[in-house]
Amino acid sequence: MNGQLLDRHEDVVELADRIRADGVMGLDTEFISERTYQPQLALLQVSTRDEIFLIDPLADHIQEAPDQPIWDLMADASVRTVVHSLDQEAQFCVQRTGKAPGDLFDVQLAAAFSGHYYPIAYDKLVGRELRRGVGPSQSRTNWLQRPLTSAQCRYAADDVRWLIGLHDRFLSRMSEDPGQWRFDWLREETEARLGRLSRRETERWRRLSGANKLPPRSLAALRELSSWRESVASERNVPFRRIASDDLLVAIASTRPTSTAELSSVRGIGQIKQAYFADVLGAVESALAIPDAELPARASRHHGGKPSRMVVLFLESVLAAACATHEIDPDLVGGSSQLRALVSWNENGRPAERRPGLITGWRGEVCGEPLLDALEGRISLRINDPLSANPLAVGGLPSGS
Repeated sequence: MNGQLLDRHEDVVELADRIRADGVMGLDTEFISERTYQPQLALLQVSTRDEIFLIDPLADHIQEAPDQPIWDLMADASVRTVVHSLDQEAQFCVQRTGKAPGDLFDVQLAAAFSGHYYPIAYDKLVGRELRRGVGPSQSRTNWLQRPLTSAQCRYAADDVRWLIGLHDRFLSRMSEDPGQWRFDWLREETEARLGRLSRRETERWRRLSGANKLPPRSLAALRELSSWRESVASERNVPFRRIASDDLLVAIASTRPTSTAELSSVRGIGQIKQAYFADVLGAVESALAIPDAELPARASRHHGGKPSRMVVLFLESVLAAACATHEIDPDLVGGSSQLRALVSWNENGRPAERRPGLITGWRGEVCGEPLLDALEGRISLRINDPLSANPLAVGGLPSGS
């Protein structure tokens, strides 16, 4: 079953009504992101409990429609949307409805809370959980071409074919936990990731390589320059890095040129059309005019010396053992950078306003206590069974040690 192709808006509306009555749908998308400012949606794949539909967003009857039935469904808290890796579908939902997904279930996250490694690919997850196969990938083909090939349709249908089955399987497994704490953890992590998606769009400039080394005034310049780049890219509908590279924006922000001559001397400035020089200088000028008290703060840096590699390795082992107890992949919980932040926080007196993520929320329930005990010298590790998936045992240090 390759899925029923829908290219009329009224058919999509009818499908949305049926899904709303059922209360659940599987969803995936195919898109092209190399050519435009925002990824260009090329296909929506939707599954119900017994059918698969391929919705063509490029069809005239759908492009000209005034509403977005499937995305409205995704924003509806009464309908559960099942996806694999939530980022892109969630972004499409926000862009088209102005709302975050209402009830999102990410089977990739659910798998990590159920003993699978993170992030696990969809085909691997389907194979391990359902003993089913997914056809050869067509992800690098041209999804904007019409008509779609039979191989593309088969691949697109496979991408949603097993989503609801995976949802049901993980939901049943999680319901066996007393108090459904594992499902609560999944919901907490999903909400946190949706929140980070919205912040990622507005504070993209903070994540540019080298931004964390800039003083506050240059950070303000980088923020203004990034806003200018986004505006031009949106207006021209091209990827924002075609306007100027990240490295060039950081270089301009660092030097803060105030004249065309100074701007022309910045290495790599040839990327930017001379017609934009006045706008670039205007962005820098705006940053220079910001009062000191209103400058953006630098990202918080952890004070103190770099933690010993041996300390981090020891904490990694404690973290892995705690995660194994709960059958959760440590890569979902945190890595060495989060552990270094924990050590620095501990060395700086454990300020309450800066509690690290590893000891808050569901992560704190999984590994907070053993990590804090380890920092206080109350934890030891021993090899319990070197052939098992969980070879380490965590224990208290012997008295007098």
